[in-house]
Amino acid sequence: MCMVLYSSSAEKSCPGIGNDVFEDLMDVMMKLKCQSGQSNNGELQLKKPAFLATLSKSVNLGQNHVLKFDSIKTNIGDGYDASSGVFTAPRKGTYEFAVNFITSNKDEWLELDLIKNNNMVVRGHAAFDKHTSGSLQAILELKKGDRIYINHPRGSGLLHGEHYTMFSGHYI
Repeated sequence: MCMVLYSSSAEKSCPGIGNDVFEDLMDVMMKLKCQSGQSNNGELQLKKPAFLATLSKSVNLGQNHVLKFDSIKTNIGDGYDASSGVFTAPRKGTYEFAVNFITSNKDEWLELDLIKNNNMVVRGHAAFDKHTSGSLQAILELKKGDRIYINHPRGSGLLHGEHYTMFSGHYI
């Protein structure tokens, strides 16, 4: 807390210090606050936001269908919401996201989009055949509160579940 008060007074007395410096200081404070304690060897560990969620069953997709990965395997920082399918960044920083998917037993091609705040970032594609795989990956700078989700842009599609289709992300 002393650092926050010092930064606040420094900003008032030094006109060149702006909000970006204050945000960086707050990020350092969050890292200190998020320390999980000591490991067995006595080293401090930081908890970084991370998640992994899979589809437990196959899903029929419609146009602009937001995928809801229902089986959460990891959700450090509680950023991923299975009910909406949206990851909300708990803090600013650089994140990496990945999606791996398999089409079901229909002869059709499938594509999925990674969306940041309602804007498409990257697209993954699976070829026209039964049980083909596709993937996508992105490294993004996020602000606290940015929203990331996976969208199906086409009219129809069928994704294979049984935990073969997955969505993950983590702070790097």
